[in-house]
Amino acid sequence: MLLNDVTDDVSNQLQQQSGLGVQITAKNDVPERGPTNGGVWFQIPRVTAVFADLKGSTALNSDNRPKEAAHAYTYFIKAMTVTLDRFGAKYIDIQGDGIFGLFGGSGSTFSAAAAAITMRTLSERVVAKLFDEATSVDWELTVGVGVDYGTLLVRRLGLRGTEENEVWAGKPVNVAAKLSSVAGPNEIVVSERVFQQYEEASNIRKRALIWSCGCCNGDLNGLGLDLLAGETTCLWDEEGAPVHMGLDFDTVFKLQSTWCVKHGAEFCEAIITGKHPR
Repeated sequence: MLLNDVTDDVSNQLQQQSGLGVQITAKNDVPERGPTNGGVWFQIPRVTAVFADLKGSTALNSDNRPKEAAHAYTYFIKAMTVTLDRFGAKYIDIQGDGIFGLFGGSGSTFSAAAAAITMRTLSERVVAKLFDEATSVDWELTVGVGVDYGTLLVRRLGLRGTEENEVWAGKPVNVAAKLSSVAGPNEIVVSERVFQQYEEASNIRKRALIWSCGCCNGDLNGLGLDLLAGETTCLWDEEGAPVHMGLDFDTVFKLQSTWCVKHGAEFCEAIITGKHPR
C-alpha cells in the first residue's frame, strides 16, 4: 500500500467522523460498554480509577525467559482482575503489563481504596509467593497502584468490521496510570483530591483508611477500630507531586502497608460500608 493511499484513507475516515459531529450524553454510572452510534460520547462524573502496574516487568525478558514471564503475567493479571471484579469495578481493562478498574458513584473512592489495598496485599502474600514457587528466577514480583478521581468520557471506536474498544478520555485513568508508574514496589499512590475525600469521610471510614490498627511488627495486640485515631500512626506519607508529569495537584499520598492479619477484614468492611462491623 502506498503512502498516498494511507493518507487518503485516514482523511476519508476523519471526514466521516466530522460529519457525525459530537454529542455528549450524561450518565450517572460507569457503563459496561461505551456507545458506538454516531458521534455520541457518554460523560460520567464521580469515577475513581485504580491502575495496577507490574513493577520492573521489562527486566523479566520474555525472549530469554518466556515461561517465567508467562507465570508472572498470568498470576498478576488474574489476581488483579478477580480483585477488581469482587470489589465492584464496573469496567476492567488490561493494558500491557498493567490493569485498571473503574468504580462509579459518590462512594467510588472508598470501594476503590479497599480494592487497591487488597491488590497490594495479595501481590505480596499470594501472587509473589506462587511466582517464587513456580520459578527459580532472581526477580521479585511487586505491584505499583495509582488512584485518581474525576469525570470521564467514553465511546467505543475502531474500524468497521473489526472489534471496537472503549476509549476513555479524561483525567482519572491517565492520572492513575501515571501515579502507578511512580509508585515504588508494593506501594499505593493516590492523588490529592482522592486523599481529601478520605479526610472528609465519616469518622469510621477515616479511621479505617488513614490510621493503623495499633498492631505492628507482627505484634497483634492492637485494638483495631476501637482505638482512637490519635493514638495510632498515620499510614500515609505526604509528598510533592512529580513536577514532570503535568499533574493538576501539588501533593500525592503514598501507602506501603498491607491489611493487618488480625484487623484487615473489619477495616476493609468499614471502608466500604461506612459502618462499624459488629
